[in-house]
Amino acid sequence: MLKGKTITVIIPAYNEAPRISQVLSIVSNNSFLDRVIVVDDGSQDETSKVAANFPVEIIRLPQNRGKGWALVEGIRRAEDSDIYLFIDADLIYLREEHLLALLKPIVYRASVDMTVGIFRGGRKLSDLAQKFFPFLNGQRAVRGEWVRNLPDFSWTRFGVEVFLTCFAQKTASQVESIPLWGISHFHKEEKYGPFLGFYHRLKMYFEVARAYLWLEKKSKIVSKVVEKESDGYAQMQS
Repeated sequence: MLKGKTITVIIPAYNEAPRISQVLSIVSNNSFLDRVIVVDDGSQDETSKVAANFPVEIIRLPQNRGKGWALVEGIRRAEDSDIYLFIDADLIYLREEHLLALLKPIVYRASVDMTVGIFRGGRKLSDLAQKFFPFLNGQRAVRGEWVRNLPDFSWTRFGVEVFLTCFAQKTASQVESIPLWGISHFHKEEKYGPFLGFYHRLKMYFEVARAYLWLEKKSKIVSKVVEKESDGYAQMQS
């Protein structure tokens, strides 16, 4: 806990067995984090087996449903958390200070609903992508009652960050960008090789574009991420 706030880390993971331990060694060793949930999104490797070596909860989906679905599953598992911290499973050089930087604005300032990490001083290619597309960063902290009252975004797949950012703008929610110095992640070409990696990159861009194009239609979804009233945010859709 920080200042009496319960904090749950949600880590969506798909075929991240070679990389996820670097992240779990950091997030599972901090007393201010109350729960760490790894959502194995239908992995075909030993992602869940590697995660089981750490003091974390594991949700194993029977098939790949996408990042948005995985995050929603994690939120529903811990539906009373004050704050959720979304962390990717393929990060490099993650440190405790990065987690605190994302959390503190929400913990100590009631007006902030979401923080978005921006990579700085890590790897040049990642930094360049962040310069032009900062809204695609998956390292975020979100206020619990805010995210639980959003329209169900399990359909978004890799477009989840676009959905969260655009919906925050639409509802005039306060979002703060947080520089995360020295951090980066593995590129898809490093994970899958140059050709298959390029295919996965194109697929990701397609899902991002689809989320943006479908935003207005999907924002009218009646069902919420968690179907229960939550303080003042329950009226956000009205």
